[in-house]
Amino acid sequence: MKRLPALNTRLSLANRVRGAVASKLEVVAEAFGLAFAASGATVAVVLGKLIIGVVLAGLALGFLLRLKGRKAIGTQDPHGAPSTAPRLVAGLLSACEIALLVEATNLPVRFDQAAFHMVHWYLVLLAYFAAYFLQLPFFTRLFSKRSARGAI
Repeated sequence: MKRLPALNTRLSLANRVRGAVASKLEVVAEAFGLAFAASGATVAVVLGKLIIGVVLAGLALGFLLRLKGRKAIGTQDPHGAPSTAPRLVAGLLSACEIALLVEATNLPVRFDQAAFHMVHWYLVLLAYFAAYFLQLPFFTRLFSKRSARGAI
C-alpha cells in the first residue's frame, strides 16, 4: 500500500510536467502565429513602398534622360509645337496613371488620412508632370501620323 501514494505523486508530477510543456508550446505557437500574421502586413507595406520607389525612380530617370536628350535651343522639333489633342490625351492619361498608382500603393494624399504629409502631394505632382512630359512626344507623333494619313 505504500507504493500507491508514490505512484499517484509520480502520475500527478508527470501530468503537471505535460501540462506545463503543453502550455509553453501553445505560447510559442501563438507567438509564431502572431509574427507570421504581422509579417504579412509588413511585407505588403515594404513591397508597396519598394514598388512605388521603383516606379518613381523610373519616371525620374526617364525625365532626366529626356532633358539630357533635348536638342540645342536654336533647333526646332520636326513635328512643330503639339496641338491641343495630344496635350489633352497625355494629360488625361497621366492623371489616370498617377491616380491608379496612388490608389495601388495606398499613398495617403487626403487630409483625413492618418499618415498624410504634404510631401506626398509633391511626389504625386512630380510623377504627374514626369509622366505627362514623357508621353507628350509619343502622342504628338501619333496624332501627326494620323493627320498625315488623312491628308493623303
